[in-house]
Order: sequence, then C-alpha cells, then structure tokens
Amino acid sequence: MDFFDGHNYRVNKILLSAVGQWPYQSSRTSQVIRIVIVTVVCSQFLAKLCGMYAYIHDMDIVIECLVPIMVDVSGMTKIMNSILCINEIRELLEQIRNDFCSLRNSNDIKILQKYADSGKRSSTVYASVLYTMTVVFMLVPFQPLILRVANATTRPMLHRVEYFVDMDKYYFPILFHGYFTAVICVTSIVASDAMFVIFVQHACGLFIITSSRIEQAIREVCLTADANLPIMKDNAYQNMIQCVRDHRAAIRFTNLMEMVYSKHFLFHSGLNMIAMSVTSVGAVSKADDLYEFLRLVAVTCALSFHLGFECINAQRLMDYSGYLHTNLVNLNWYDASLRTKKLVLFMMMKTQLPCVLTAGGMFVLCMETFATILKTAVSYFTFLRSAH
Repeated sequence: MDFFDGHNYRVNKILLSAVGQWPYQSSRTSQVIRIVIVTVVCSQFLAKLCGMYAYIHDMDIVIECLVPIMVDVSGMTKIMNSILCINEIRELLEQIRNDFCSLRNSNDIKILQKYADSGKRSSTVYASVLYTMTVVFMLVPFQPLILRVANATTRPMLHRVEYFVDMDKYYFPILFHGYFTAVICVTSIVASDAMFVIFVQHACGLFIITSSRIEQAIREVCLTADANLPIMKDNAYQNMIQCVRDHRAAIRFTNLMEMVYSKHFLFHSGLNMIAMSVTSVGAVSKADDLYEFLRLVAVTCALSFHLGFECINAQRLMDYSGYLHTNLVNLNWYDASLRTKKLVLFMMMKTQLPCVLTAGGMFVLCMETFATILKTAVSYFTFLRSAH
C-alpha cells in the first residue's frame, strides 16, 4: 500500500485527485480533469458576468452577483497555485514520507504520528464546516419548491446567470451547471487548505522532535559530568550536531511551504477581505428575505472561517518554532564541553527569530493579521453601506 493511502493522508489524496492536483496522478488523468474543470467553471463564470451586466445599475443585484463570482475566482486561483507549485508540493510530500521512513526512534515516530493525526482532524473539521456552508447555500433554490410558496412559473436559480437561451426550457441543466461549479470551487479550496494544514502539522512535529533531541543531548552532559571528553566520546556534541541538521531540515521544509503559499496568501487575504465586506452588505440589504439573508450569512461565515483557518495554522507554526528557542535558553547546557556550547549558542542565534509564513513577503500571517483583516473588512463594510 502506498504511504499516502494511510488513514492520515487518504482524504487529502482523494480531494486533490478529484480536482486533478495530486502530484502523483498520471499526467493524462490530471490534464483531462483540469480541462473539464476549467471548461465548466469558466463557462459558468461568463454566465454570471452576463447576468450581473444586465443589472449593472442595481447595486443590490451587483453585490448579490459578486459573491459567487469571488468564490469562483478563489477556487480557480487555488487550482492555479497547485499547478504552478506542483514540484514544490511533491517535494514536501516526499519529505513527509522520507521523515516517517527514516526515523528509528519510537518516540520520534510517535511525535510525528501525533501531529499527523492532528492534521487529519483539523482538515476533517475544516472540510465539514465548508461543505456544510455550501449545502446551506445550495439548498436555497429548492426552498420555494419545498415549502410550496412559489408561483407555478417560478424557477429559482442558484445565482443570477444569463445563457442567452430559454431559461425555463433548460432550467435543470443550468441549475446543475451552477451546482457542479460550486462543488468544484469549494472542493479545490478545501483540498488546498487541507493539504496546507498537513504540511504545517508536520513542520510542528519536526520542531518538537528537534527540541526533544536537544534535551536528550543536554542530559548526556549531566550523565557524564565531564566537559573535557575527546570529540569521539562526546555524545552530547555528536547529538547536538544531529540536532543542528534536524533544525536545518525543519527550516528547509518551512521555506518550501513559504515558496508554495506566499503569493497565494497575499491574493486570498485581499480577496477575502473584500468578499466579507461585500457579502455583509448584501446580507444587511436582504434582511427582509430570511432565506437569502441566511445564504449570505453562510458565505460570510465560510469566508471568515477560511481566512481564520489559514492564519491560526500559520500562527501555530510560528509558536512551535519559537518554543525551540525558549527550550534552549532554559536547558542546563553550561556544563557541556566548549564545542557543545558553541553549537548551542549557534542554535540560539538561529532560533531567535521564529519561522513564519508571509503573504507575499509583505506581512506575516498570524492571528494578529487575521484581526487586522477583519477590522479592515468592517471598515469597508461601513463605507459600502453608507454609499449604498
């Protein structure tokens, strides 16, 4: 059985394979899936733009149309990012597999397994929340039919679209097209972010393993109580060399994540901020229509949850890399040999600044950034509401 068919990675593999982004898929399969997805989403995107253009002077309808358009843009950019960074994502996955296969210490394996389990739980919760919000959004067109409050001629749509055909005659194909596009875009968002949390949790596990090995190395000093051992018998020094290598590997893994997600975070931070403002304005303007109001609230909650999920995981990575420095400072390393002390001081300098993920190198992704984006979104909401 392939390593990624294990219970911690199976769901991520299925989600990425569904949108043609699994790095180990055959090129023909992934190309066919991508062509289908691009054709479906782009055709729906154009239909939404045409539907919005017909009501370009009605701000309420424009805001209503912007919401699904932004979701489509978000989903497609997730797919584009995965395509452009496919080699880096494959390298990250290979590193995860190699780390599990190369470890021999049972305690280290348990640590990595623990964080892999945590990544699986987080990605499962994330997927469940986003798909639940999507179902709420997609059930609205059926509400008048289910409750029998619509006229016989009413044909509720998922979005305002314009195909320049008889909408009543082709009602169900058009409705299915909208549903299929929504599922594709949400799946691409869930697949990308679920893989992101797996990478973050693995990096946290690497930092914890490095910290654990440093503690073991310093314990060697306490056991020997001899600071003048020959270099070949200085186990603490040999262990510290391995800790330096482990720390470098963890930093390389984090830097590779930064390469994959940095520009992606910059774009989506701005898009989420604007989308939350727009959907909030739309929700307030639809307060008298309960079902439309609930639909827009569901979208707003999904957007804020999506951004918060990315920020809290980036914060977790920052915290875990920072714990390593705190641990080094608190250890009784001053009885070690001079060569070991030099390595400890070197690691102190290297760990003084925590590893971070940035949005295009412009700002660090963390919970403080999340709060700032929310405050900015509220400011834009206030402006749009006053101009409405």
